[in-house]
Amino acid sequence: MKRGIRILVLIITYIILVAPLRFIFRIKSNSKYIKINKNKKYIIVANHPSKLDPFLVLAVLPLKIFIKLTPINFVISENYLKKWYYKYLLKMWGCISNIKRDNKKPLAILKEKLNNNETVFLFPGGELEKKGKLGTPKIGAIYLEREVKNSFLLPIKIEMSNKINLLNLLKRNIKTKIEIKKEFRNEKFQKNLQPLADELYKRITS
Repeated sequence: MKRGIRILVLIITYIILVAPLRFIFRIKSNSKYIKINKNKKYIIVANHPSKLDPFLVLAVLPLKIFIKLTPINFVISENYLKKWYYKYLLKMWGCISNIKRDNKKPLAILKEKLNNNETVFLFPGGELEKKGKLGTPKIGAIYLEREVKNSFLLPIKIEMSNKINLLNLLKRNIKTKIEIKKEFRNEKFQKNLQPLADELYKRITS
């Protein structure tokens, strides 16, 4: 998918969804204070309480910041990309498979995207969070940070007051808080990246 087309699709999606999402989910955020350096490459990392998290995060960004970050790339389950009614739209949104495609692993593709000054959006916790259950944080974001020069981690914490279901949506019973934290870059990397991945997830959720 050509870069220009992807950027256009993302901007159109933003314009269509930003107001409804902010209204329905009663989103509060500190996003108006965020600053993006055009000379840096960004890896957005967030916790993952709902399937709508990428849309909710992007919806709170000021348009100027959103445009600076595009195109944005997401990792998504291959199960969604196999469905024809999702496939093409997901690709236009910058979604890539979570399994090896064309002899390239997802992290290799994301590394290329970052080196091409594109943004990467990852959930270090992996799958959707379940109350009281949290698996071991993934090392992917730390790996990309190590491998791509001048890349920075942008932690985002998402909190939702209630589960997303039809009744709560209709009654606007869901309050959402999105906290965008200060970007940072680790100074040193050990061979074992797991401790840094654990530290990153604590930074996101604290």
